[in-house]
Amino acid sequence: MQTACTDFGIIHTVEEGDTLYRLGKKYQVRVSSIIYANPFAGIYHLQPGDQICIPKVCDRF
Repeated sequence: MQTACTDFGIIHTVEEGDTLYRLGKKYQVRVSSIIYANPFAGIYHLQPGDQICIPKVCDRF
């Protein structure tokens, strides 16, 4: 997962208080893009220390 992600995004290590909404705002990407980039992650149950892929900003028009 890390290798594939670094080709089109970055790895974010989840911290206490992180939500999909906050991550979307922080990285300026849509929540749906984060979900799509992490098909096997427990994206609705983020825990501190989890690593998820944040796609590069390519969905802003």
